[in-house]
Amino acid sequence: MATGESHTCALKIDGTVACWGYNSHGELGDNTVVSKPLPTSVAGLNKVTALVAGFGHTCALKTDGMVACWGYNVAGQLGDNTEVNKRAPAMVSGLSNVSALTAGDFHTCALKNDGTVACWGNNGSRQLGDNTVVDKSSPTVVPGLGSVASIAAGSFYTCALKTDGTVACWGNNGYGQLGDNTVIDKSSPTAVPGLGNVMAIAAGGYHTCALKTDGVVACWGRNSEGQIGDNTVVAKLIPTTVPGLSNVAAIATGGYHTCAAKADGAVACWGNNEFGQLGDGTLVNKYVRTPVGF
Repeated sequence: MATGESHTCALKIDGTVACWGYNSHGELGDNTVVSKPLPTSVAGLNKVTALVAGFGHTCALKTDGMVACWGYNVAGQLGDNTEVNKRAPAMVSGLSNVSALTAGDFHTCALKNDGTVACWGNNGSRQLGDNTVVDKSSPTVVPGLGSVASIAAGSFYTCALKTDGTVACWGNNGYGQLGDNTVIDKSSPTAVPGLGNVMAIAAGGYHTCALKTDGVVACWGRNSEGQIGDNTVVAKLIPTTVPGLSNVAAIATGGYHTCAAKADGAVACWGNNEFGQLGDGTLVNKYVRTPVGF
């Protein structure tokens, strides 16, 4: 599954994709700009293994390591060497041997089989990591970055988990979401100091979380809604352990909330709860881990 700002896409077992929701930029990929309340097949797309979605664009990783994107393309986030919206999948220019994808609001990044990363799209906050602030409409290698195991993009920044369990981030840092104890944007990968033994990362709108090999979670960045989970609403410029949370198997971040799945199948969430996204039966923000009421 992949969710954008106002659209959703599903990868089917047969390798095809269906999308639904808002479609004014072509983000459903059905060759129209008509919003759909029910799943609609993406035109001519098959052999897909993974999906990601940004604010108004969607990308698919295919079994041959190639990538196709569609939808909103104002900053080149489709990677097809244009800034023209696409209503149907368009192949990303000059990109192959991809193993994973991630998407921010208006940028996209790909992890290649050799452990390097390439990004494209909006770069006004330096989220492409190429030492510039110039948008790129085709994939641009993040220089000096290798041995990457996974990638995660927030709204206007990007992070990489390396094979040695460390994390590096770049891009917008107005709330400390890069974790380097500053609020200065970074145009190239910057190590998150003091953080190791990480097995997974997740990036929200302006906050980041890391799952460590011992089953604990540390988060940093914007905390206005309690999305860091440390019982405060103060931004954190360095990784801060979520108190009382252990035996975590997976993490996920929304724009302003965070959830963790434990090894025993229980789920806890924290942060913004305006629309009930924490699943605890209330509409009250929670600043500490709160069990989901299954």
